[in-house]
This record gives sequence, structure tokens and C-alpha cells, in this order.
Amino acid sequence: MKIVTLDAPLTYDGLQLSTSFVDQYATGGDVAILFVGGADVPLAHMVDLEDVEAGEAIWSPRMAHVVVEHPDTPLTEAVWRQRALVRLAADWIGQRSGVRIDVRGDDLFVGDGKLSVSIATTSPRSSMIHVGLNVDTEDTPVKTAGLRDLRVAPMEMLRAVVRRYAEEVASVGHAASKVRPVT
Repeated sequence: MKIVTLDAPLTYDGLQLSTSFVDQYATGGDVAILFVGGADVPLAHMVDLEDVEAGEAIWSPRMAHVVVEHPDTPLTEAVWRQRALVRLAADWIGQRSGVRIDVRGDDLFVGDGKLSVSIATTSPRSSMIHVGLNVDTEDTPVKTAGLRDLRVAPMEMLRAVVRRYAEEVASVGHAASKVRPVT
């Protein structure tokens, strides 16, 4: 998996969940783009139909983001990968902070404060995943928790978690390639 870290802050507005965004930084194969910046996703850019129906846009002053592209991956498999990525993040953050991080579906919580947003979807050539973890929580539209309060450095966390995720994806690929089918 190619892992690309963006140094300049970038506000996630939902349009980064696309192959054209990934192609600006890397092409071919599995790719993860890591960046820190705000989040301001209007309903028009949302892909979670339940959130759109509920009128729940996403806004945060600062988040740690990862956008992942897996070519030729069906959506159900991408959702499993999304949930694995979220669980790896929960484990790493919990170990680093000493705080219990709860996993509820594809989201992370600290108590009743929402730490993350997450979605998996498809494009014409791939499946795409976005995970965003709050760094700061001022003025968020729902009760949130943030990495700053947990004393977790956003980019350090992204690099460590995505490195573990890439290792897991490679390990699964290897495990699948070394068996013979049965009848």
C-alpha cells in the first residue's frame, strides 16, 4: 500500500473521497492519503444516505483524516476493511492515551463524545474509505471527543494506524493466496 502524507492542512469537504483526489498524489494499487485539517461536508457531498435524510452535515474545526482507495474491491469487503481500520485506531489511541475508546459500528466514542466519522463507498474503479478523527472539538454540532484532550498527536497516530492497517491488508492477501480450494 502506498501511504502519502500531506504536510499542508486541508479541509475535508467530501470531495476528497474520490479517485481524482487520490490520483493527485499516487496512482495504481492500494493508496492511503493522510492529512490534518478541518471538516466541512455539506449535505450535497455526503454519501451516507441516513445522514443526508437526517440532515446531519459534518463539521469540525480540526480532524486527522485518512482517505483510502482499494481498486477492484467490492463494497462489502471495503466496509469490513473500514471497520478493521477503525478498530486499529481505537486500539492504538486507547493504548497511547490510557483512555477507553468504544467502537460502535464504524465510529469511535470516548464516553458519549463522538471521536470519529467514517464511511466506505465505491467509485467506478475502486472502493474508497474515509476516516476522520476529531483533534479539536470547539463548536462541533454534536458532543465530540478529540485527540488533543487525549494527548494524542494526530499525524503520529495516522502514520502508526495506517502502517498497521497496510500490514493487515498485506497479511490478509498473503493468507488468501496460500490456500487451495476444497470440494
